[in-house]
Order: sequence, then structure tokens, then C-alpha cells
Amino acid sequence: MPHPEQVTGLRDSYRQELARNRQEIDEIERLLRQATTEADKLGQREMNATNQVRNIQANIDRFSKEDIRSVFVTVQEVQLRLLSARTQVDQLQEKQKRSRDRQAELGTLLDVFDGIGQDGQPMAITSQMSADQEALISQVIQAQEKERLRISLQMHDGPAQMLSNLILRAEICERMIDRDVTQTRVELATLKKSINTVLQDTRRFIFDLRPMILDDLGLVPTLRRYTHDFSEKWRIETNVAVQNLDTRLPAHYEVALFRFIQEALNNVQKHAGATSARVVVDGLGSQLQVMIEDDGSGFNIGETLSEGRSHRNMGFAVMKQQVETLLKGTLGVESAPGRGTRVIASVPMALA
Repeated sequence: MPHPEQVTGLRDSYRQELARNRQEIDEIERLLRQATTEADKLGQREMNATNQVRNIQANIDRFSKEDIRSVFVTVQEVQLRLLSARTQVDQLQEKQKRSRDRQAELGTLLDVFDGIGQDGQPMAITSQMSADQEALISQVIQAQEKERLRISLQMHDGPAQMLSNLILRAEICERMIDRDVTQTRVELATLKKSINTVLQDTRRFIFDLRPMILDDLGLVPTLRRYTHDFSEKWRIETNVAVQNLDTRLPAHYEVALFRFIQEALNNVQKHAGATSARVVVDGLGSQLQVMIEDDGSGFNIGETLSEGRSHRNMGFAVMKQQVETLLKGTLGVESAPGRGTRVIASVPMALA
């Protein structure tokens, strides 16, 4: 049973984030109004300046070189400023969309924790919580703690360790620079390569943590990028097939589906002993079907999923939360020893 302090703390953290999110949206909307007004004014100036150019072109003999030069300089300046203003508007609109999507996600999570839909009042953190509520909140807390542990371990074993090595290499260069310039250059070249490696690994770490491409381009391009990197990193040939899905999904759907597939592939890498895996996303009809299958060793479903503390069990608990809690869908698992594993999710189709 989740401790009341854990539930209260998690719920309060979501409420605080929601409050910050609302302030951010208000600020973005204020900046967006200013940027849009500025872009409109510059658009009018650009139109007037363009008309001046056309007038010069039609009556070029009537204007001096200085007048012509002045008009063209003005046009160029206005066009550059207009491009900058419109770019700012686009960026603010995209940021506004992401903030509103996050607001919707936070609202959904708070609905879960507050028990909206029973009597319209926040759920009391007492022993009167139903078994389903306890299980749901436990899963959310466990998933959050597991993610924190995963991030801390990755930071310790990855960027933190590599940065320590870079400091040592920099100290070596510092000691050598007055004694052997040639060897120092060699060490600096090696240091440069190491820094580039750290940069690439850090970018991959950031992508795994929260891929920006998911916000910018959507689920399908993110999956293709992720599975490509997954294949290269773990030497597990992984393919993606997308059918009947030509449009974006709501942001919280895309995040939940990506996390679900990410967790499924993590299970493949950690437990399956597979050489290949396949991800299939099919948006035909009113249900979105997602399947992840591998050619690994498989397992006995009844025995493994009844072991409450097994790592594989925790992985399925996280996937179950993503699919059934956040997306109101269903999750199924097919496996047998020596026959690989297939995980199938079916969620209601929802378009952005």
C-alpha cells in the first residue's frame, strides 16, 4: 500500500508543476501577442517597401542612385526583421502547444490522484482507498522511482564518468605543454575526440530522457530514430512498420506510446537474449494497435508475472500503467520458453 506521504507528495508536486505551467502559458501568450503585433506591423512595412521597389523599377530614370540604394537597403532590413519576427512567432506557438499539452497531461494525472468522477471532491488519503486506487498509485510511484534510479545510474556511469576522464586528460595536457609541444598536440587531439564522444553520448542520453523530436515531428519519426539507435547500441536488429497513421496524435498519447515501446524494447535488451525485434503500429479503425515482438528465449508468463519483484514484472507494470491508466487501453502478452515474446497494446484512436 502506498504511504499517504508519498501520495500527498506526488500529488502536490503535480499541482505545483501545473501552477508553474499555467504561469508559463500566460507569459507565452503575452509574448506571442507582442510578437504577432510586431510581425503584422513589419509585414505592412515590407509590403509598402516592396511597392516602392516596384515604383522604382517602373520609373527608374526618375530616381537617383542614392534614392534607389536607400530603398533597397530599407527593403532588405525590413525583410530580415520580418523573418526574425515570424520565426519568433512560430517558436512561441510551438512552445505554447507543448505547454498546453503538458497541462492536459498534468490534469489527467491529478484526476487520477484526486479521484475526480466519484463525488467531485478530492480523494481522501485514508485506508478507504479502493484496491484499484492503491494499485494504480503504487504503480505511478514505483514507475517514478524506477525512472529516477535509471537516470541517476545512467548519469553516474555515462556523462559523469566521462567528464571525470576529460578532466584528467586536460590535466595531462596542462603538465606537458611546457615540456613537449608535439606530444601535447597529440594529447589535445585525443582530448578533442573524447569530448566529441561525450557530446554524442550526452545527446543520446537526452534523447532517451525526453526526445525533442517527439514534440517537433511526432511519434513515427521518433520511433524510427530511437529504434535505429537501439539497433546500433545493442546489436539487436530492430525494424519499425507503421500502417494507417498519417497524422499526429495528441501529445500525451505520443509520449505514453513512446514510453511504452521504449520500455518494451528495454525488456527485449535486458531479458530476451534476442537477435531481432519488430515494432508495428497500426492506426486502422477506432483502435490504435501497437505490437513489439522479438525472437528471444521467451518465458513462462504465469510464473514470471507472478513474481512481484522481478525486473521483468516491473517492466510490464510500467507498460501497463502507460497503456491502461493513461490511454484507457488494453495490454496483452504472448510468450513461451524458446518462442520469443509478443507484447500487444490496443488503445482508442485519438487524433490531435
